[in-house]
Amino acid sequence: MRQPQLIIKLSANDYDGTIRFVSEQKLALAEGKKTSVVTITRTGTFTDSRYGQFEISKEMLLAMVSNFKKGAYGQDIFIDVAHKPDDGAAAKLINLSVEGNRLRAEVEWTDYGIKAVKDRGFQYLSAEFHPNFKDNEAGIEHGPTLLGAGLTVRPVIKHLDPVRLSEDQSYPVLIHPALLKKLAEEANMKLSEFIKLLGATLTGFKLSEGIVAQLLVAFETTAITLGEDEAKIKGLMDQFEQTGKKLSEDIAAGSGDIKLSITTSEVGKTLSEGDINDMLDKREQAKTASAVKLAETLTAYQAIFTKLLSESESIKSLDEDTRKTLGEAVDMITGDMSVEQITKLAEHQIKLGTSMSVSAQLGGMGYAPAGSVRISQSDQRTALSLQEKINAGLKQSSQAAIGQLSLAEKTSPFVEKVLSEFDRVNAPAIQRETVLLAGGSTATSDTSLPIGFQRTVIREALSDLRVLELVNTLTDFSATATTQIPYETRDGSAVFNDGIVYENQPIHRASISQAMDTAYILPMKIAFIISNEVMHFSRTSGIDWDAYARNVESNARFMRELIVRRICNEIQRSADTYLSADISAEAIDGQLGAVDTVKTAQFPIVRPHQQRDLQGNAVGSEENPITVTLDGSAIGAYDGTGTQTAATYYRVTNYNLGYIQFVDEAGVPVTPANAAGSDNVSYSYATNIAKVDTDLGSLTLEKRMNDVLRAVGARKAMMSADRFIMPDFMLMSPVLNDDITNAEQFYMQNKKSGTDTDAMGDLATIKNISAWATNAPSVDLGDERIILGQRGTTSYTVSKPFQTGTPFEAVDSTGKPTGQKQAYGEEYSAIKTPTPIRNRLTSVLAYSVTGR
Repeated sequence: MRQPQLIIKLSANDYDGTIRFVSEQKLALAEGKKTSVVTITRTGTFTDSRYGQFEISKEMLLAMVSNFKKGAYGQDIFIDVAHKPDDGAAAKLINLSVEGNRLRAEVEWTDYGIKAVKDRGFQYLSAEFHPNFKDNEAGIEHGPTLLGAGLTVRPVIKHLDPVRLSEDQSYPVLIHPALLKKLAEEANMKLSEFIKLLGATLTGFKLSEGIVAQLLVAFETTAITLGEDEAKIKGLMDQFEQTGKKLSEDIAAGSGDIKLSITTSEVGKTLSEGDINDMLDKREQAKTASAVKLAETLTAYQAIFTKLLSESESIKSLDEDTRKTLGEAVDMITGDMSVEQITKLAEHQIKLGTSMSVSAQLGGMGYAPAGSVRISQSDQRTALSLQEKINAGLKQSSQAAIGQLSLAEKTSPFVEKVLSEFDRVNAPAIQRETVLLAGGSTATSDTSLPIGFQRTVIREALSDLRVLELVNTLTDFSATATTQIPYETRDGSAVFNDGIVYENQPIHRASISQAMDTAYILPMKIAFIISNEVMHFSRTSGIDWDAYARNVESNARFMRELIVRRICNEIQRSADTYLSADISAEAIDGQLGAVDTVKTAQFPIVRPHQQRDLQGNAVGSEENPITVTLDGSAIGAYDGTGTQTAATYYRVTNYNLGYIQFVDEAGVPVTPANAAGSDNVSYSYATNIAKVDTDLGSLTLEKRMNDVLRAVGARKAMMSADRFIMPDFMLMSPVLNDDITNAEQFYMQNKKSGTDTDAMGDLATIKNISAWATNAPSVDLGDERIILGQRGTTSYTVSKPFQTGTPFEAVDSTGKPTGQKQAYGEEYSAIKTPTPIRNRLTSVLAYSVTGR
């Protein structure tokens, strides 16, 4: 028989500050399976009755994942039984990841662990982690680190305290709020059953309703202090039954002095009828005192709210009636609210008052919006009228004639939302420019970039951006630093036996839930060049539309390429990150000495990602980092600015094929010397991929390309069978698109259903999956990669539409003016694939084995 796996684990007391967390989810193991995915912990604020309050943040979860992958703990991480590692391992952690606000682990169970869960009642998981783990050997602080976990039985409530999983624990134990609520509800239900039984027995003794009620209240008051100790509660109930029986007999005998004796295991006391009445009086007094305290708290909270509003400058600037209306929110306050909630309510009213104040100021300037400030139908018509005039002129240009401008009559709802926000912000400028284009006077003092030009660039860039058909396009104009990305998850892992449930058995629960993932807003900034002629003529009725069109087309194309590159690289990185594997210190000594580029043993390389905020500060740990070491020292990544200090840097020239090049600070390739045993690279490589050799060998190009089609079909089948996902798009370069169309299956006599080209001869579908081609340079896809997935998996959220500032004179390299103006514009947006749904993407790599 297989023996339980034994491990050596340091006592939790060796790491001062260790914390345990009990998850709310019961463990359920599928029959015959040795692996499962479990929830380790989640974000939130939790309280330990002895140690106070603790917070678990999203950054802490990400750090735990990073430390797990780096092996910061120094050994494999196991799940034991009852936090007794000496008894053997119940399971081993294979992978760790963050899904939404939860830390999830893929674990491999031992027979010892399976038996503990299924036969011994150990159905809850108590995770053990340290908020700032310090290596005992090197003394290095690693931050939040998962140390292990233990299977535990259902926590028991004792003496009003549910946090008692082991009597000798000397560190905080946090319990999931949902589990805490469940424990309390179960305890109350059990107590209610005892009260019901006791009530029936006392009624059978022919006691009056008043006496029965008094005895039941006394029983409940005493029983609550016993927690979930059923034996003691049963003993207490037996005493009350005897007391009721004696009371009934004494009343029947006409005894004037009735003595009742009720003893708990904690305290023995004899209760008379007067004692019971005293207990009820005290309970009523406690209720009255609580009501008085609640009223006093309510008065204090209302005073805080009123003070916050009265001290706000925005509120002071409003008329008395408006201030009174805003202040009426005081009636929404209750005594059981927190000070933080009161403050937030006041801040909301102040924000509303600020909006009203701004509206009042706009009214004094000639604008009189009512309610919340928004663009009126009149302003919308003005913006559309301006765009119609510009489009009519651009249609006469040579750029429109040769198809370089789309000038679509209708745009998507997403583009309309972005333009609507742009119009709202720039309503006065749009009004002025519409008058100018209609032949009005020119305001020569206006030096800003024509608002119609900016609007047309946005419209052209987004309207012709076909990659937006693959992503979930959103707008969040109220977002500042972050935005929430919605996504849907489907979990049927808890349903077994094909959903068949027999009588009086618990019903299995599947879930389809809507969740949110946090994305950070980032500023995309682009500098525009526009000729003075365009600026001049756009402010008069005589415009050189060819010059205008050339500027619109070039600037829109540049903006479009940046967005395409960001979206495509995010899609590929998300596909590669899912199920990625880490390589540590892979030797590259043998490749150095005469070349500037080395190849990794595994490929494709997963592009590293460090989340940053608007100021460029790092948020959380870097995902899939790359570390290159030359002669024993780590070197930095080349950033492309040309301003780095003199040194040797690295850059990944091809993520698909795993090419890493060495350059100097100016980006010029260099050839590092071979330092035997001291040159290595650490990285992550993609496993969520199928590789196809495109070398012809003895085959023709037509037959070899059939292999690529079969690989696409195989990935589609895998996604459908293993992940229950049906891919509906493919993304690749135009070059690879053209190569694939040479496959025999596209010949009329060999054509298979679901695989076809379009009227232009370009690839249309493979296995009924529609194909898209990239139209931007320097995308990580290159000419080797095909991305497959579900449309809408990645999200593109615009917080602020593109807007340019005041232009300034452009000069050439000698400092002479060029007759042009330049200005930079910025768009605030977020592009992200929620981590829990990265499995909706996969890819195929078509490459030359001999060429690599």
